Amino acid sequence: MFSGTDSSSPELSLCSPYGPWTQGRGPTEELGLALLECAAHVETGPMEKATRCLARATGLVAAAAAAAGDGPQKRLAEAMVDCLARRLLRPVQAITDALIDPSVYLDRRSVRAARRGFFELSPFPKVAFVVGNRAIVEAVENESLVHVVGMSGPFTQPCQWIQLLHELRRRPEGPPRVVRLTVVHDDGELLAKMAEVLSDEAEELDMEFQFHGVVGQLEDLDFSNLRDVLEIKSGEALVFSCTLQLHRLLAADDDAMYSSRSAHLNQMASIAQLQQMAVSSCPPSTGGGGSVQYKDDDDDPYRSPATPLTFVSPPASTPHLQMPAALANFLSAVRALSPKIVVVAEQDADHNGVSFRKRFCEALHHYAAVFDSLDDAAAATTSAASHLWSPDERAQVERVVVGEEIKGVLLRDGAHRRERHDRLRQWAARMEMAGFTGVPLSYAAIRKGNDMVRRCGLRRCENRECGGCLLLCWSSRPLYSISAWRPAASGGAGSGSERSEYIHVGAEADDR
Repeated sequence: MFSGTDSSSPELSLCSPYGPWTQGRGPTEELGLALLECAAHVETGPMEKATRCLARATGLVAAAAAAAGDGPQKRLAEAMVDCLARRLLRPVQAITDALIDPSVYLDRRSVRAARRGFFELSPFPKVAFVVGNRAIVEAVENESLVHVVGMSGPFTQPCQWIQLLHELRRRPEGPPRVVRLTVVHDDGELLAKMAEVLSDEAEELDMEFQFHGVVGQLEDLDFSNLRDVLEIKSGEALVFSCTLQLHRLLAADDDAMYSSRSAHLNQMASIAQLQQMAVSSCPPSTGGGGSVQYKDDDDDPYRSPATPLTFVSPPASTPHLQMPAALANFLSAVRALSPKIVVVAEQDADHNGVSFRKRFCEALHHYAAVFDSLDDAAAATTSAASHLWSPDERAQVERVVVGEEIKGVLLRDGAHRRERHDRLRQWAARMEMAGFTGVPLSYAAIRKGNDMVRRCGLRRCENRECGGCLLLCWSSRPLYSISAWRPAASGGAGSGSERSEYIHVGAEADDR
């Protein structure tokens, strides 16, 4: 999105270049710099600079809107500014406790509609599902008893499984004698409707079909009793489809070492501190041409005086690879069930570190591409008259689905932070550590994905093969990854006795 050096540099930089934010030096470019500078100050202090920088960013959002209208960069910037403001208020516990999260006002119907809208609007979940379904069909070739476990959480849609039923029906050897589908989802009403729709579809296809819904979230399941929870029977060809969910098992109290510092910070917070913030955050002045005039202090913007914010500054780097107990236990339980294949689709982003500044920088670039893709998709579907996507409908998808995901990345810490997206090579390493070996996606599966991209009609959407896996990209920036796995034939989890035959995803996968 931005041009510049890597975010680990001590100087302000705009890492991971992405087109829309590098076109000239207008309000949009200034806005990106201001957002990153504010994130740096929020992480390291001083508070006065952070609030002044936030005021400048807020003014630049208005300037960007005046220059380019209600574009995707402006809408994303509003969400990022909101996160910065809430993060900045965190040291004052009385204020943060009094704030009301807008998401509490989202009713189940609105959430359900937004999730369905994201699936219909974005090309990426559709590509992930057709590729994953093809891999599943190939894995259960000639099997008569097939049990599919869908762990796609909020991204589960009936059309994914309808398409899978049709694929199984068209097998050269004929459909399976019985197809069982277990879906884990937090919406019991949606599961009931899904069971009805899929049962009707299976009847139309003259297929024996059984549906089992598990109300809940992946992280709440009893991994020690997974066979009973998922109602798995002996003799079944078992497969797992995990879409945008495994990262939730990476949650760990990785910043517990700073809890004592945070407690000390909260003790120091006071009304006087808030008053000082208010005084220092006077509205930015606007000069000729609508550009915001801002003068920083003469000292180094990354210098950290002894202000309260300094006490909670996380380290600049985190361990290269994390294998928390929850993920290890889940993968061990899955491996013990001997599935034919485990299809994993995940966001391809570096949102798993402790450093807020690095997470913010990566999120700014990643979600700029996501917002941009949704904007183009809405325009393409409208012009094709397949569905007239109003600005309000698109905004609802951005706010309820993507916006909530952004808040999960930036506003939560420790064990409460579930949105911990990671790169493909990190997931490959974890799967191998857990005793799985890679299953290369077939030519037919990749072709299915490419066909779906072409049907979406979005010029900047593309698939990129990477070591037997697939990266789903926007303007050459990977946003999601798809990989397939099976239990290693010998040796225990992490033994390394059977190395993955194809997934050697190195630095080239991270070359953004």
